[in-house]
Amino acid sequence: MRIILSVLLSLATVTLYGQSPFTAQMDNTVNGTKTIYQLRSDGGKYRYDFEESGLKGIVIVDPEKGQTAILMPDKKFVHYAPVTSGMSLMNDPVQAFMLTKADYEERPAGTEEVSGYKCNKTEIWDSGRKLFTAWYSDDLGFLLKIINHVSRDTYMEVSDIVPGAIDREVFIIPDDYTEVDERMRPAIPEPPPPDSWNTINESIPFTGEFRRGDRIVVKINETVNYNMNLSNKTDEPAKIVRTSMKDGEELPGNVQGPVSYRTKRIYAGESYSNTYSWSAGNELIIQVFEGVINIEIIKENR
Repeated sequence: MRIILSVLLSLATVTLYGQSPFTAQMDNTVNGTKTIYQLRSDGGKYRYDFEESGLKGIVIVDPEKGQTAILMPDKKFVHYAPVTSGMSLMNDPVQAFMLTKADYEERPAGTEEVSGYKCNKTEIWDSGRKLFTAWYSDDLGFLLKIINHVSRDTYMEVSDIVPGAIDREVFIIPDDYTEVDERMRPAIPEPPPPDSWNTINESIPFTGEFRRGDRIVVKINETVNYNMNLSNKTDEPAKIVRTSMKDGEELPGNVQGPVSYRTKRIYAGESYSNTYSWSAGNELIIQVFEGVINIEIIKENR
């Protein structure tokens, strides 16, 4: 099921704290295509209900817990994702904007009223270019309007606000829902992180089979494009997380992407390939959190 909500750039973690509970309507327009969402907030968690192409969708966001639940009522499926994951951010323009702020320059722009509520107006800039303008209500603890200046005719606005208590049941996932992964397959629970790590030093090109607890350290000697190929030849899932380092420090999220982007979990018999641009002098750390996985890194052949 494709859920259309704007992705507003997002790499750092910021929690949205609520105040007064309310219900409202959200108009989310992306490149001129408008979708209407029913919004409920209890002052902390919030929920969107909408319908697209005849299919109903529900998104429940818990900023304090850092988790988004995406529900497909017609199939009784639920998919859980971190608020920083791509799927979560595609479904939540509010949290996506809040996460964006930390990576760019924020300029206060006074106060204005939106839907009858006094809002603090703020602008987000990057190297002299205005990216977003947003209006935040302290009373509601919620963003009431966002304009994306980068994408044509892309904005979000909250209207028809009705203050009042929200039934806690609307934030509870029904017991008869099946948890699925991002590809709508029944989810297989992940084990906890390894208690210790086995460090393995490699140089490019390399290929090998690695298992849970392996920590592969790769020095990048040339600034070129590299192909990374992953394959799982076992009957159980395998998961890695890659991290780019420079001078012993982890690169910021706006350079290497959020952890969710750098995490790959592949099921039995699956494979994954992608091309990355890594800079000379940096180190690439690959940690195997689960299963057994084949990893190959080679220079891109042009």
